[in-house]
Amino acid sequence: MVPVTDLSAEGTVRAFFNALNSRDFARAAGPIAEDCEWMSVATERVFRGPSAIVEGLREFANAFPDWACELERVHCLGDIVVAEWITTGTFRRDFRGKPANGRSFRRRGCAVADVRGGKIVRYRDYYDRVTLLRQLDLLDLL
Repeated sequence: MVPVTDLSAEGTVRAFFNALNSRDFARAAGPIAEDCEWMSVATERVFRGPSAIVEGLREFANAFPDWACELERVHCLGDIVVAEWITTGTFRRDFRGKPANGRSFRRRGCAVADVRGGKIVRYRDYYDRVTLLRQLDLLDLL
């Protein structure tokens, strides 16, 4: 794994998002602590540790190959980072039992990360799931 060079809380989170946008999942795993608890608040799914977290992100990126996440603003308060983001993508490959339909999405959200010593130890993703599923014509997943 490539080490994170900016060990500040903000630098750690930015490095993580940059790695995701470049689809460098090994580099994305670098700033995630072994015991990190990662939650998608909208779905209440919890992933633990870099392998599970990165595998979930890889699965999503596979279904949405043009997926991108733009950081709009990053706010830091000590070790806590709030990253406001906009993410987009097109549903091109089957995902969790649902066939791809070519629909695109654009959603806003924010992430709250607790960063210690250059590692994300706790992460929460907040976004409106209904808006996402409506855009993808997947409301039956509710």
